Amino acid sequence: MNTRDLLILKYLKEFKNITKTANALFISQPALTTRIKQLEIEFNTILVHRDNKGAFLTPTGIELLKFSEIALHELDQLKDRIRSIDDAEAGHIKIAAPNIISLYYLPQLIKNFKILYPKVKFSITMAPSSQVSKLMHKDSCHFGFLRDDFGWDKGEKKLLNVNYISIVSTLPFEIKDLVHMKRVDYTTDTYYQKMLDLWWRNTFNCEPKIDIMVNSLDLCKEMVYSGLGFGILPSVFLPEIPTAYHYILKDPQNKPIERKTWFIYKKELLTNQILIEFKNFVENHNFSNFLNLRGQKTE
Repeated sequence: MNTRDLLILKYLKEFKNITKTANALFISQPALTTRIKQLEIEFNTILVHRDNKGAFLTPTGIELLKFSEIALHELDQLKDRIRSIDDAEAGHIKIAAPNIISLYYLPQLIKNFKILYPKVKFSITMAPSSQVSKLMHKDSCHFGFLRDDFGWDKGEKKLLNVNYISIVSTLPFEIKDLVHMKRVDYTTDTYYQKMLDLWWRNTFNCEPKIDIMVNSLDLCKEMVYSGLGFGILPSVFLPEIPTAYHYILKDPQNKPIERKTWFIYKKELLTNQILIEFKNFVENHNFSNFLNLRGQKTE
């Protein structure tokens, strides 16, 4: 088996389609089919089942995929170690982070780090916090950023900052008005959605009037700032339009509801000096200019 063979099974599981898998590997469909048959001969089993619904891994195909995932991961680690030996200031850092961290924090952070270590390469996976936690548990990334901790107990974590959740509107409002106002909502982590739903149920005895539903936090923000309804947004967005009206969500004890931002990693994965340098850089970085509360108009 070679690296492409390992990727064949990975992409087949993801796409469940021969054509899409071939395109992802930049080979022809007949070439892919031939290679699958060769693998089946080599392992004396049927690895892929095809029907009118697509292509699916058989139980033995899934077992070989497990090996492939381990082999690909170990190959990546080997390449990282070799790069770090060739050049002590070079390396490859893999990060997983939610949308808001990826867009509003990582660009400047990485820019500052690359001033010190210009040869370092980065791979960024943007994913919900729950998925970040899963990627980190599987050792798919060196570092992760979490909104709330999502039960991270397999390694180290450092609290970077605390911010809040805001109801935002371009029009003035009182809390009692929200039941009559149109809301712009977006799909998000189940954990976070339950937090918002619980606050609403504890405050009102009716469902919100969701007028627009989107699948992106940034799109929701733009819809709200265009005057299409109110939204429940992270307070990091407030400085962008200081004229917007907002209210910080509070718990039954009248305390602002916090969202904590964590930096997580496993010590055993810090296998070269550049990874250690990045860890120290993040932990010593001034996070106070990010996710801060400015431009308040209502309390």
